[in-house]
Amino acid sequence: MAKPWNRWQNHWETREPWQYRGEEDDYGWLKRSVTAILLFTVIYGAHVSDTRLGRAIDDGVHYVLTVDTDWGYLMSQAANYAPKDMDLSALKRVQTTVSQPADPLQYMSKPVTGKITAKYGWQQHPVLKQEMMHEGIDFAVPLGTSVRASAPGQVKMITDSAQFGKVLILQHSQAVETLYGHLGEVLVQPDDMVSQGQVVAKVGKTGMTSGPLLYFEVRENGKAVDPLTRLKGDFPVEERK
Repeated sequence: MAKPWNRWQNHWETREPWQYRGEEDDYGWLKRSVTAILLFTVIYGAHVSDTRLGRAIDDGVHYVLTVDTDWGYLMSQAANYAPKDMDLSALKRVQTTVSQPADPLQYMSKPVTGKITAKYGWQQHPVLKQEMMHEGIDFAVPLGTSVRASAPGQVKMITDSAQFGKVLILQHSQAVETLYGHLGEVLVQPDDMVSQGQVVAKVGKTGMTSGPLLYFEVRENGKAVDPLTRLKGDFPVEERK
C-alpha cells in the first residue's frame, strides 16, 4: 500500500508548473462582454429616444465612422503638453505604428493667404445658428482673391451646393481630394490637369456665407481630415464672431 501511495505522490510533485490549473478563474471576458452590452444599450436607447442628447450621440457615432482621424498628429500635439519628466517612449512607439495619411500630400500648399475664421471640428454655423460638423476650414479673404491648387492633380467636378455655393473638387490621387467652396468664378474645366499653385478659381460670396471667404476641405479615402495637418506654413487664426 505504501509503494502505490509514494508513486502517486511523486507523480504530482514532479508535474510541471504549467500543468496545474489556476486557483482563480478569469472573469475578464465576462466583464468585457457586460461592458459592451451596456455601451450598446446606452447608445441604442439614446438613438431611439429622439432627444437632443440622442441626436448628439448619433452625430458623434456618424463622425467616428465617416471621418478619418490622424492619431499620429493628435499624439504629437498631446506630447507637447506632457510634463517634461514624463517618459514618452511608449507614446512614440504607438505614434509610429498608427495609420499614416493616405497619400504623401500632407505638405500641400495653402490655396489662399488669409486668416482662418473657422477651423475643422464641431462649431456653430454662422448662418444656420446651430452646432454642425465643419469638415474643412474657412479663409477670410477679399472678393475675387485667386484660389490656387494645393497640389497637382485633375479637375474631378465643378458643381453648385446650397451650403458651399459654387464648388470645385480636385483629385490628386486615388485616395486624396481637395474641395474649394464659396467660389465666384472657376477658371478650369472638368478633367483638366492642374499643377500645384496654379490659379483655378476666384473667391466669391456664394452659398451660405455672410461675406466673401474660401471653404477648403481635404478628403482621404473619402473621409474628411483636418486640413491643417496637411498644409504647410503658419496660419493666423481669428475667432469667428
